[in-house]
Amino acid sequence: MPHSRQPDDKIEELIGKKAQIDAQIAALDARRRLLEKKDEDRLKWLLGKLVFDRLSAEPALQALVRRDLPERLTQRDRDRGLWQKLFPDAQEDRS
Repeated sequence: MPHSRQPDDKIEELIGKKAQIDAQIAALDARRRLLEKKDEDRLKWLLGKLVFDRLSAEPALQALVRRDLPERLTQRDRDRGLWQKLFPDAQEDRS
């Protein structure tokens, strides 16, 4: 009479397979999130480049940037310097 595996052995085997599948799912999910982040970063860069390239030619866009960008800048000297490069005629009225 053939010896069949014990139920505990089968359970252990399935638990091992489940752990492998869970690890594969986690790896694929991490890769998907990384690709989504890269796509989002690329889209932001392209949009920023478009705005930057059109800034001097479009007064309405320039007004929007002058109004909204200061809130997004930090107090670091580099950011304040970048503001001056973007709008050399602007007064430093932010403290």
